Amino acid sequence: MKVDLSGEKNGILYERLDTTQACKNLYEVKSVPMSFMKIDIVIAYVMILIGFLYWNLIFIGSFGLGVTIFTVVLCTLTIAYFKTSGIRQSKASLGFLALIALSALNFALFDAILIKALNFLFLTLCFVYWVCIYAGTRMENKISLYAVSDLIYQLFVIPFYNFTGCFKGIIQIFTKGKKGKEVLGGIAGILLFLPVLILVITLLANADAAFESLISKIQFSISDKALEYLWQIILGTPVAFYLYGLLYGNIYKRRPGNATTETVNTYIEVFRFSPALAVYSALTVLNLVYLTFFLVQASYLFSAFSDILPQNMTYAEYARRGFFELCAVSGINLAVITTAHLIVKRDRVKILQGETAVICVFTIALIATAMSKMGMYISYYGLTRPRVYTSWFMILLLFIFIIILIRQFRSFQGTRIAVVGGICLFMALCYSNPDGMIAKYNIERYQAGTLETLDIDSFYDLSDGAVPYIYELYQETEDNEMKGELKQAIMGLFDSNMSNHQSTFRDFNLQKYKADLIRKKI
Repeated sequence: MKVDLSGEKNGILYERLDTTQACKNLYEVKSVPMSFMKIDIVIAYVMILIGFLYWNLIFIGSFGLGVTIFTVVLCTLTIAYFKTSGIRQSKASLGFLALIALSALNFALFDAILIKALNFLFLTLCFVYWVCIYAGTRMENKISLYAVSDLIYQLFVIPFYNFTGCFKGIIQIFTKGKKGKEVLGGIAGILLFLPVLILVITLLANADAAFESLISKIQFSISDKALEYLWQIILGTPVAFYLYGLLYGNIYKRRPGNATTETVNTYIEVFRFSPALAVYSALTVLNLVYLTFFLVQASYLFSAFSDILPQNMTYAEYARRGFFELCAVSGINLAVITTAHLIVKRDRVKILQGETAVICVFTIALIATAMSKMGMYISYYGLTRPRVYTSWFMILLLFIFIIILIRQFRSFQGTRIAVVGGICLFMALCYSNPDGMIAKYNIERYQAGTLETLDIDSFYDLSDGAVPYIYELYQETEDNEMKGELKQAIMGLFDSNMSNHQSTFRDFNLQKYKADLIRKKI
């Protein structure tokens, strides 16, 4: 299949390309043999330790100081490996390293488990993209839409294409001489025979009481920690192989195919299968639906801007009804715009830009309406986690749609602004101490008399970041009943998922440390 890409756009001439052949070249796997220097072999052994530390330092139920320590160790190893291989950091990679440090530091300071779980995913993506920038293997030397292709390639293609590199690096020592090969063969034989050995020992123990007693004594002499460490080494091996494959593949540019901006553009052209008229008709119908919706519901929707409550409705009913639907519609519109720009044949770009702009205007109006309803809800009932997180998400969507709208009329690096702005918003959420902000806001409004009741039971859903503000009210109030409830909230199990886990330095964070000091006072 051939796609005619000839023509002129923005002063650049495009020639006819064979799309099928280009896509084939992009994913064609070339068998490139692995070769190892001394540093590669050393890193292969060290990476096994890194895989062990991944499970030893990181506890999913807390995401504490252990994540920070692991990140420091992994980044230090990466820098040493790259530097020894003759690769130096650029300003862009140093900037991303600073972002990784900022993200990793959050685990040692704050206690909100949901945000830390999201931050852990963010930290993982940042590390992978940092390796890509550091090695100079990204498609463009700037943040653009090609960063999506870079991330996919770095997350899935390069690590798994080089997945066996760590193992091959380790066995290099054993394959150079005759004795080494014999030792390697012996180890392999033991590992292969281990399941049979375990089965035979189990059967013999069941057959004889004296032998069973001997095996029990041996098992008792082996500490639980040793078994735990062994299990962590086993689980850490795939992690070690993955990380080594990522680093080794980027250093030596060992990857399948030839992923460039040209090949990605050619591959994207395959998806431009839809006639323009079909897409534009669908977008027009969607815009007419939104126009009708706003005309019919104008007085009802925009009453929140004037703090006017519709008849026969409470504030809770008004704020909840339609709020999450409006959020869902905003998300759907983002998917519709992305799909339309991906699949439409670009023969009438102006019409596509116009349709996109109209959808953006309607979506921005929907988001503004939803945020006004949430503002009214918060003004009467205070803050909760869902209200804070949903409001943040709506702000993020609003930011993205404003960029898309402006992008239809003016050419600029919209992707870069969206990514940088999104990262700033996420870091602001991580470092804003939402749980403490919720407790502080509700308590201050209750003390000021602008909030009728204080829902102390909701404090149990918050993390240790809220404890200092609850304790401050505990000290000030003269209501003994409230004092008792606040004490129970402070002493309660804020981290119920940690109730069966013995805390160690891995789970440490500053907010939890301060909360524990307060609990010792009361």
